[in-house]
Amino acid sequence: MRSRTSPYRQSGAALVVGLVLLMVLTLLAVSTMRSAALEMLIAGNAQSRENAFRLAEAGIADALARAPALLTPVPGWTATIGPQGVDGLRGSYEVDIEYLSTSRPFTGFSEADYEFNFYELDAIGRTDRGARSLQSQGIIYVGRKIDE
Repeated sequence: MRSRTSPYRQSGAALVVGLVLLMVLTLLAVSTMRSAALEMLIAGNAQSRENAFRLAEAGIADALARAPALLTPVPGWTATIGPQGVDGLRGSYEVDIEYLSTSRPFTGFSEADYEFNFYELDAIGRTDRGARSLQSQGIIYVGRKIDE
């Protein structure tokens, strides 16, 4: 004899399996969203650091363009340019210029009428998001020797 079962008597295994699979998919989606948000944050920070570097480089270029009219070979001399904003980079730069020393070429050369003045440029680029980049560059300015 066959046992007759009612079509209304089910154990509910399909419902439990479906809910477990739905929970796994939900966890996977949440994990993917967190990962995407973290990657966006990392990319934004990298862009901000790059902008700070570009701001510092812009400061050095500005200081080099102003150098002939600005540099003074006097011990202890310093100058500051900025803070200066740059369109498109969302930040500013500041450049400190410091006179280091003067050197003269060896005697007997045609360059004996000239002197070499050594300066150091320290440019700091800062973005609105707080990234900071310090770039240093030395320059030598060749000028006529000043007789003392």
